[in-house]
Amino acid sequence: MTATVVLVTLLLAPTASGSAAAPAACQAFTRSSATLPTLVSEWFGRSTDERVLMCPQTSAPGSEGGRPMYLGEGALTQQGAVCTYLSHGLTLAGSGSAARLQRYDRSEARAMALAGPGCPQPHDPASAQGYIETYDISTSAFVGIMRLWSAVTNTAAVNASATDASRSAAARARLQAELGARTGETTVTRIVRIPGSVLRHRYALFLKAPQPSGGGASQYVIYVDKSVRHPYEITAFAETN
Repeated sequence: MTATVVLVTLLLAPTASGSAAAPAACQAFTRSSATLPTLVSEWFGRSTDERVLMCPQTSAPGSEGGRPMYLGEGALTQQGAVCTYLSHGLTLAGSGSAARLQRYDRSEARAMALAGPGCPQPHDPASAQGYIETYDISTSAFVGIMRLWSAVTNTAAVNASATDASRSAAARARLQAELGARTGETTVTRIVRIPGSVLRHRYALFLKAPQPSGGGASQYVIYVDKSVRHPYEITAFAETN
């Protein structure tokens, strides 16, 4: 599978963990929830998942809503400076009394967040950034990338930086020019490692920024490179559909 196909597939796929929290319409259930839907309770009985998200599917105007989308999430752990848990899609198999949840593939996303005094709670609406869906990303790479992102969203640091490579500085300047005051409100929703050289790692960061009018959000992608003995560097910035 080519890097382009990988990126397109992940961009169009449902977001397993999202950023700060699950969408407002989603319901998050844990094993200790007071009330559990039958399908979720049955899934907890034969899986090791700690949480299940149930989200409504969008449908065409005037049509009936489709089946909900389900996501299963594993136990929350801390690995050094990073908090993480596994996330995977679930599908509804069968109908009526025979309906049950099952995984529709064996792939796993890994949700990550920088640790503070402890691990932030998944899907906490009070969290500004929250957990980020990642694919093939090490915890050390996550820390380096998020430090770079912190510098990008800090206007003073970006403007004062005299050590950036020219293409990285240009990409940062374009992001600032495109987003303006919205830069500080932009969240990273997904980080994907692009297949390539062992000596040069490449990543795509998918971003969500509020629209100036307040209606919905704009989607962007930042490409980041990391070569041996060199820091993480932005190589491109673009708007996506």
